[in-house]
Amino acid sequence: MADDPKSAALYIVQDSAESTPSSTRQTRWQRVQEVIWDGGNRTKEERKLVQRLDIYIMSWATFGYFIRLLDSGNITNAYVSGMKEDLNFHGNQYNLLTTFFTCGYLVGQIPSQFLLTRIRPSIYLPTVELLWSILTFCFAAVPNVRTVFALRFLLGMLESPFAVGVLTLMGSWYTPRELSKRIAIFYSASYAASMFSGYLQAAIYRGMNGTAGLPGWRWLFIFCGIISIWGPIWGYYAIPDNPYTTKARWMTQDHIEKYRKRMEQIDRRKPVPLSWAKVRKIATHWPLYVFTFTLICHCVVTQPLNYFAVWLKSLDRFTVYQINLFPTAAQATGLVFTLLYGWLSDGINKRWQILVIPATLNFIGMVIVASGPTYGLTFFGYLLNATSWGFWPVLYAWAIELMHKDMEERAIVIGVAQTFGQAFIAWVPVLILNVGKYAPRFHMGFSIMSGISVLEFASIFLIRYFAQREEKKDAQDGVEEIVPEAKDVLSA
Repeated sequence: MADDPKSAALYIVQDSAESTPSSTRQTRWQRVQEVIWDGGNRTKEERKLVQRLDIYIMSWATFGYFIRLLDSGNITNAYVSGMKEDLNFHGNQYNLLTTFFTCGYLVGQIPSQFLLTRIRPSIYLPTVELLWSILTFCFAAVPNVRTVFALRFLLGMLESPFAVGVLTLMGSWYTPRELSKRIAIFYSASYAASMFSGYLQAAIYRGMNGTAGLPGWRWLFIFCGIISIWGPIWGYYAIPDNPYTTKARWMTQDHIEKYRKRMEQIDRRKPVPLSWAKVRKIATHWPLYVFTFTLICHCVVTQPLNYFAVWLKSLDRFTVYQINLFPTAAQATGLVFTLLYGWLSDGINKRWQILVIPATLNFIGMVIVASGPTYGLTFFGYLLNATSWGFWPVLYAWAIELMHKDMEERAIVIGVAQTFGQAFIAWVPVLILNVGKYAPRFHMGFSIMSGISVLEFASIFLIRYFAQREEKKDAQDGVEEIVPEAKDVLSA
């Protein structure tokens, strides 16, 4: 029996668990540390390894997402701060700003996924960031609505590699107890960007409107371009590809070996070239369809915040400064709750249980904004909708864990889910949230979204069902593999 490697491994695990001295077991304080950050039962050396990842990967990724959401979100602030009147927007053209951006995103997504498998992310991703920054400056000189649409399309194409690239990168370096909170930090940059955009536009409108003959909304894009340029500069140095192919200058060979061992311990395997057999396997596996369905629902039911400022503008009771400022309350709410979900999910090692919270809050918020009983309650409904945006980071942390053995599947599933999620918000808001027809209440659109919110809630349990079914199948396959070997050992 001792000669059998599987039996030997089993005894090693059992012996180590039974013989672990009480001094090394996880204390209550270590458990608290685990919830707060990545403390708990781990070595000082491992903590330093993770801290190095945070300094480089997280700083680049979070700032990169911040500037993307800052630049793309500024279109709303510019629209309500004079761009609508200066460029003569009318009818449903506000909705088309999102549509053109999303169409560019969809066109760029599949080619981008292909390029990410052929070009090192440490080169490809910051180069795209650099082009993005250049394009941001161009918005300050747009002469008409058609030019805005064209630039929005190009902006969408340049955004398509980023989120998928970052999530693939995180899944290649972080363990399950580290992942959710970091995706939450990454995603919370969108709230920080939207808040900062509101404050920035409000300040620019007050202080620079008319300076050098330019309206405040044009100065907004100039300042954003100046802020954005630092992202790609840092990215060329900070992005480490994956542990098996990295050439990062901030890692020693000893560090690389230790990072690889961390991934091997949780069965995160080395990337392999895509083949038609692998593509067919992914295409017939449940995560591709179930996670895509869930993300479609989530993308649709988080659209109300894009119309918060439009609703405030329609009330004719607030100044331009206040219209830019008030939505930051929703962004601040989303920021706090997104981080809270990520921390709790990692700290108590729960995924679906945490997802139930934002899904429930989303439904309540959707019902309130759909009915719009009073100004105060409608404002509160928008804030509740913001609390549900933290659904996304925990969902992707769960997805990465469930597909931990296959890096290619993780990348494809996340890419396809992102693509279809964006595809639906390209046409659904135009259809049911038409500003020209349904503003400012959007009763029909928000009512439909209330029903989709129920589907989002149900999708959590759909994922759980398939995950449990696969876990049982894997366990059964393991037993069937061990039993014949055990018989051979006994007969010997």
